[in-house]
Parts: sequence; structure tokens; C-alpha cells
Amino acid sequence: MNPDPEDDALSWEGDDALEARRPDPRRAPSADVAHGGPADRGPADARAAEVDDEPQGIGTATLVLLGIFGGVYLLYTIGWAIGGVGMQAKAMFMLPAPLYLASMWIAVLAPALWFTATLMLTRGGRDWVRISALVVGAALLVPWPFVVAGGGGAL
Repeated sequence: MNPDPEDDALSWEGDDALEARRPDPRRAPSADVAHGGPADRGPADARAAEVDDEPQGIGTATLVLLGIFGGVYLLYTIGWAIGGVGMQAKAMFMLPAPLYLASMWIAVLAPALWFTATLMLTRGGRDWVRISALVVGAALLVPWPFVVAGGGGAL
């Protein structure tokens, strides 16, 4: 399995597939260019090329930004809930109670729906598209009743 017998004690069944994915440090990086390309590759090189073609995972910076925006959208949800409840007494003279409660719950759920829809619809896209959609949503979904009067005032 391994050229060094001491390494055999540290290996598991099925490590051959992992060995094929690792780059060979003895192989020069420009060997494919010198030998003509993929036709000259061995089976281990072909498996390594297949692994390189797999889509990359999410980057660290993108993951941190998704966490930050997730927290922002969670705070927006809480802000809409507090702001909606605070405005309820003042808005009842304009709207019947069922209409006001329905619109309030739509506003409360809007940040969570935007965040989920953005993640689902930009799943295969680039990271900047996903972050841009989250920035646009953060600008559009600001809980104004909470921001303007701390949740208790009307606009």
C-alpha cells in the first residue's frame, strides 16, 4: 500500500482512494504540459483530475458573511414583531384586526423568507450574487416601526 512500512500501521482499508486524490510531491507540476496532456495520464492521475473538477465548497469569508446576514435577518424578524405589536393599537382604526394581523405576520416572516429564498435560488451561483441579494434584502426589509419609535410609535 505505502512504500514506507512504518506508514502501514497508520492506514485504514480504503486509503487507496485517498492516496489517488493526493498530489504526488515527486511529480513535477508541468508534467502534463511536457507529456501532451490527459491522454498520457495514468489511472491515479485521472482520478485526481476528476476530484479537481468537483465544485468547490463555500469559502470562509462567504460563510462568515452568511452568518452575519443571518443574524441581521433574525434581528429584523424580532424588530418587525416588536414594531408590529407596538403599532397594533394605533393602526386598528384604519384596518380591521384580521387584516392587520395578517399583514403583521407577513412582515415578521419576510426577513426569514428572503434569507431562505436567497440561499435556495443562488445555490449554484457565485458568492457575490448571493451576498448582493442579501445586501439588497437587508436594505429593503428594515423594520421601520421599530427603528423610528422603538416599536411603540406609528410612522
